Amino acid sequence: MSEHGFNSRGLSAVVTAVVSWGVLIVISRILVAGYGLNPWVLSFIQMAVGGAAMIVAAGPGRFPLKAMRHPHTWVYGSLRVLTAATLTAALAYATSAEISVLSALFIPIGILLAWGLFGRRPAPADAFGSLVILAGIAGVAAGLPGGLAGTAATLMAVSAGATALCTAIAEMHPENRGDDRKTRLRLTGAAMLATAVLMLAAALTVSHFDPDGLVATHVPLEAAADPRVWIAGVLVGVLVRGPSTYFTFRAIRMVGSENYLMGVALMPALNLSGEFLASAFGLLPEPALSGATLAAGALGIAGAVAIATLRWRARAAQAA
Repeated sequence: MSEHGFNSRGLSAVVTAVVSWGVLIVISRILVAGYGLNPWVLSFIQMAVGGAAMIVAAGPGRFPLKAMRHPHTWVYGSLRVLTAATLTAALAYATSAEISVLSALFIPIGILLAWGLFGRRPAPADAFGSLVILAGIAGVAAGLPGGLAGTAATLMAVSAGATALCTAIAEMHPENRGDDRKTRLRLTGAAMLATAVLMLAAALTVSHFDPDGLVATHVPLEAAADPRVWIAGVLVGVLVRGPSTYFTFRAIRMVGSENYLMGVALMPALNLSGEFLASAFGLLPEPALSGATLAAGALGIAGAVAIATLRWRARAAQAA
């Protein structure tokens, strides 16, 4: 596409990516909370095996050495690790529902990055929607320990910034500027393998220098010996995480990084619906949410939907 923006094909690509990530998150939560699998080991296996599966799915051809050599690939992987680390650390100070609301900060950051990096100037509607989103975030952050300057809010600001920048890097990646399916499959595999390598390197380094610290405690060696985590990691990595990452690269290519992030803002609602469904089958406890958190989450989603809707209408008016 020569111009990034919402159209029917782009919207379909975003919906596919967001729904696939929602399914992945709910399945992973069931495996972690319901069956006691280690989340870090599970995520590493999903990344490594899912990445390898994407390379195999690309079929005969060059091994993705070109994608692995690009600095974009390793910057992307580093930002993915930073996002996961800060989000996980924030869960010690806030509930998963509160974290979901705070993570919507990546939308206004993504809009600013799209302006600064790609020259896509925000419209007045973008500013209005961003203010609505920020109001919802501030409402939740104010009720957490330390308020807006507290640890949870700070960690999630870093996480949201890393998410927005990671998405922009995915758009900038030289291997994601075309529409060749095999090239994107190899890029997906390379990005996932790079993330897995960096995740493992970070965990080993931190554990070495702080053997009794948080990382060593939460990633014990015996967790990797659990056959269940390998079976689940391989299956989910190949069937869900690999395709989800591919769909993400495709959606970002089609609609632009900031438009993709607006779709991601709907993920808390999808995750909540999935958790209620899982609880009905006894796979997870029923989610418990305060009225304030629900209101703030609804406000954030409303802001994202408002921006996306007004952008869609503007594009339709230009095409008319």
